[in-house]
Amino acid sequence: MNKRIVLSLALIASMNMYAFANESYGLQKVEVTQEGGLKAPMQNEAFSAPETSKLTIDKLTEEEIEIANPKNVFEAINMTAGANIQFQGRKNSAIITFRGSPNIYSAAAFGVILDGALLAPMSSLRMMESLSMDVIESIEVIRDASALTLGPIAGFGTPNGSPTLGYIVIKTKLPKRDGGSAKFAYESFNTKIADISYGGINDKIFYLASLSGYFTDGRDDFNTAEERGSVFVRSGYIDEGFSATISAYYSNADKETQKATDPLSSVTASEWKYKPVENEFISAILEKDFNQNNKTTLQLSHTKATWSQDLDRTNPSTATAPNIYFTGTQSTDSIDLRHAMKIADTTLKFGAQAMFYDAPDGELFYEGYERKEQIYGAFIHASHSFDNNRLTIDESFRVDRKHIDSSVERYDPNSVLAGNVTKLNNAELSIIEDQWAKSSIALSLGAIYKFDDNLEGSARFAYLTSGTPDDALSADGSDMQDEESYRYEVGLKKRINKYFSPTLNLFLYDNKNIKSPIYLGTNADPYIVFNQIDQKRYGGELGFEGTDKELYYSFSYAYATADVKDNEIPKHTVSAMLQKKIGDYALNFSGKYISTYESNFFTIDKEYHDVGDFISINLSLDYNHQLLGNDAKFSVYSRNLTDDNYVTIFGFEDQGRVIGASYAFKF
Repeated sequence: MNKRIVLSLALIASMNMYAFANESYGLQKVEVTQEGGLKAPMQNEAFSAPETSKLTIDKLTEEEIEIANPKNVFEAINMTAGANIQFQGRKNSAIITFRGSPNIYSAAAFGVILDGALLAPMSSLRMMESLSMDVIESIEVIRDASALTLGPIAGFGTPNGSPTLGYIVIKTKLPKRDGGSAKFAYESFNTKIADISYGGINDKIFYLASLSGYFTDGRDDFNTAEERGSVFVRSGYIDEGFSATISAYYSNADKETQKATDPLSSVTASEWKYKPVENEFISAILEKDFNQNNKTTLQLSHTKATWSQDLDRTNPSTATAPNIYFTGTQSTDSIDLRHAMKIADTTLKFGAQAMFYDAPDGELFYEGYERKEQIYGAFIHASHSFDNNRLTIDESFRVDRKHIDSSVERYDPNSVLAGNVTKLNNAELSIIEDQWAKSSIALSLGAIYKFDDNLEGSARFAYLTSGTPDDALSADGSDMQDEESYRYEVGLKKRINKYFSPTLNLFLYDNKNIKSPIYLGTNADPYIVFNQIDQKRYGGELGFEGTDKELYYSFSYAYATADVKDNEIPKHTVSAMLQKKIGDYALNFSGKYISTYESNFFTIDKEYHDVGDFISINLSLDYNHQLLGNDAKFSVYSRNLTDDNYVTIFGFEDQGRVIGASYAFKF
């Protein structure tokens, strides 16, 4: 389906449906009436973190997402504690880091689970950029030590063997009742947005469909124009003891990728464009309750990204044709089977996953070289309750094994001669074929104790190890070593009253043999070699929140540093949200502070330069009223109110202040 058709359908349908509204859909778990009829579809919770980790999980609810009014999922994630989303252009639009985690170029340090489906790195990044915020109910950031039951710790398509640092779990909306909504917005840079949704419940079947259209000219000289259309549908059957849910998504966009504006960047001329980039996603979850104490869940998913990338302006001096493209596809298929059972005060969960990744045309620095990999994994988790649920203790164990059918060699076996690093021979490429990587293994222990109804504390430990896919040598001539990580967390939460509930988390990560990539060669002859470093990262997060009928606020301060490469880590980050209701009006505020750190991302002089050191403020005013007897809302808002062209990764400035207005209404 052409994106312009999708966009036109969204706009035309929304104009014809004058009586729409910004319907609120909830997701928890399925409830069934005594007569067996469907009461309301609610979210499947099979893909959730252990109870002992709840103090360290950052979750954005639907209401908080509305307060922050983010442009996309990346901006929403950036409001969580300790997050630093490094926005940039080129082939990916963002790099996701938490707690000073390494700046992995492929941004695959965190996995993404969308409606139970495990997504591949490139697919997930492009989907998070294009998925309409109006179909999202919640976003959770579940870090490493708590994520062993969610998915593999081994990653696809990453330029090293580093274990996954955790998962971002995105849950989309489900209908509570028959109804729909429409929302229109106009913003700076001639940005036009339209979203239409309709959902309903019929006996034991529920459904939700959403159309979204997006168009922007982007800021002049930033190369950020985009035209996109998308379709999202979700439906399911729910009966007592059995449920089946299916989600599907498709987007099609002509999209420019932001170029660097700093003359010290080597990519200021990289005015690339996708013509088009498409994302496809389908996921099915089947769940069977055999009895009160036994439940089996099967998840199947398929994702695919397809793109044609205009490269003729990347290097104008060598371009010989008016249209030079890198055309590629990337697909990921996954199957996840898990079972949960309860025996007295113990809950036991175990399961297995298989993921199949194929990029026949290559990806990122590997254009033209097939990358085909599979990951097979299994986990077991046990949780025990004591003293009338005052104390909960759990244990988790996970093992993953990666098989590589075909990939460009990550390490150059000819780069070392007599113990000394030599110049790479870019004329000869080494290809990995039919190799198994060493197993990735992880285990964790967790505990949470309720001192009283208003005070609880938690502690977690995790050990992770991950090996490289071959026995080649590293950049400095030493043998490649397995990466190991020892991770410690403690948390404390006190509910003082409804206006003040502080939470404190402290962490220490002791990492051995982290693979630090060095990119050499060209697109035609790619090479990546690695340094290996040991690093200790430590810090913590302090947060508090409060709410009543007319006021909500949350605040988080995070500190992170390391004994090695601490210059790449913003030591201080602050996130804040506030909503004040006055009659029919609501004033919304959200803000983000990032302290100074350094970046050497494609710098001409190969040196580090200061980035960060900014405060970004978002402000909006909502007017809630009735339109033809239905709820409606008119909003005026600004993102980056102070018009700060801040930089989170060297060379790529924020576009600056955005002023906009939106109107949403129900039918």
